[in-house]
This record gives sequence, structure tokens and C-alpha cells, in this order.
Amino acid sequence: MKYVLAVDGSDEALDATRAFEALRPAEQLVILGVVNVPGIPYPAMGAGVAKDLSMTVSQAMNEEAGRMIDRAISLLPLDAGSARKRLETGQPADVILKVAQETGADLIVLGARGLGKIREQIFGSVSHRVMTHASCSTLIVKKPLRTIQQLCIPIESQEDADAILAFMKKQPFREPCRVTVLHVIPFSEPVWPMGAMIPQDFRKEMLAYAEKFTNMLCGELQKLGHQTHGMALVGAPSSTIIEEIEKMSPDVLLMRTHSRSGVSRFFLGSVSHAVVHHADCSVILVR
Repeated sequence: MKYVLAVDGSDEALDATRAFEALRPAEQLVILGVVNVPGIPYPAMGAGVAKDLSMTVSQAMNEEAGRMIDRAISLLPLDAGSARKRLETGQPADVILKVAQETGADLIVLGARGLGKIREQIFGSVSHRVMTHASCSTLIVKKPLRTIQQLCIPIESQEDADAILAFMKKQPFREPCRVTVLHVIPFSEPVWPMGAMIPQDFRKEMLAYAEKFTNMLCGELQKLGHQTHGMALVGAPSSTIIEEIEKMSPDVLLMRTHSRSGVSRFFLGSVSHAVVHHADCSVILVR
């Protein structure tokens, strides 16, 4: 596995660093710090003074970022793999995305600041931009994650199952997991507002197909050494998935960011956004 670990000195970034205790040792690990030097807020200030101030601020921020990267390295497990420091200047989300693409990363790892009431503000900034636009999968660490024992995997289509299976075949975790594969048949709003009018026999047929669908992925994950359980439920997708996550309390929610065609694109485009924002556990978004 090739990783980019983005650190910013926050407690959440430290949690993201410690998460490598649960991740497979790296083939390549880039520890990335990004310095975003603020503009000088006083236009009337002389050009020479403004330049000197900017250079002073930039130097101080670069020194602090260097210490921040060193601290992250000191917190990695001894067998995390060879870590390479990288210090960049620019907008954090843009730099993270660029470095991940340049290095061919399999997984971006970063902390999500501000759980609870200010989650929306945080996911409206760096974390949200990274998880939305990354060319690879992303792990957003919301709370301490020292082991990964239980996964919840919601899937909507065969594309989702294929992408998740491809990711799991990379053996990203140190130990096998207990996995719940979840498929929600969207009989209720917002996707199928006429769901109540569907005949009962047809509902049973769709539920049987959904169970077969989840069990197929379960079977493939069992071949990789994981314990699995498939679930097929009926309801509004985002709220149903969130309710199940609250019951399970998994270590990680693992889901595909979106599907690529028709209703599927709308379905997971909206559902993944809602679930990621409201789930209290850490999240891996698979590309």
C-alpha cells in the first residue's frame, strides 16, 4: 500500500497518525505538511515592511510544520514502513490532492477536525474537498483508531461491490475484520416515493435478490479471511444506513464515493454525502 498522511498538528491529525497501527505496513509513506501563508492584511503597509513580515511569518510556519511532521513520524509504529517527509506551500486540500496523484497513492489518511456541532463546517473545507476530488481512496479519521476489527460496507450496485473488493484485495488492514455488507432497497423517499404501492410479492423478490447480492460480496471477502454477514433492508437509504451504523458501532465505515450511471449516480452521490457527514465512526471512501 502507498499512503499519503496529511498532518496539521491537530489532535485529529495525531489520531490519523496512530491509525497506522491498524493499517498494513507501507510500501511507500509520505508524511505531508502544508503551509498556507496568510496574506498581509494591511494594504497601507510599505512594500518592504510587508515583504519582511511575510518572510518572517513564512519561516516560522515552515519551522512549525517541520516539527509537526517529525512528531507524526515519532508516533508511527516501528513497522509502519519507510516514511518520507514532504513540506509544501499552498491551499491544503489542493496540495494533498496533487501529492496523492503524483505519488500514486492508494490511500490518503487525514483527520477530521471538529466532530459534533461544527462537523459541517469542517467537511465543507479540507476533508470534504479531499474526499470529493481525490484520485484514490481516502481514510477520514474521526476518533482514535488503533485497531480495525469491525467494518460496515454499504453497497448499492455491482460497481460498488467490485470497487470495494478490489480495495480489500490490497489487504489494507493488519488483521482480518468482522464485516457487515449492507444493501438498502430504496422503497421510500427520496428515491422511490411510490414504494408503498409496489406489490408485496415483488417486494419479496427484490429482497431475495438483494440478499443474494450482499452474500456474493460476503463470499469474496471470506476468501480474503474476513468474517462476514450480509443484510438487506428496505427504507430511505441514508437514514437506514445511519441507523444501522449507530446499532453496530463499527470501527470504520467503508463505502464507494459514487456510482457512475443514471439513478445510481444520484443515489450514492447524495447518500454517501449524508452518511459520511453523520456517521460517528471513521470512514474510508473507496475510488
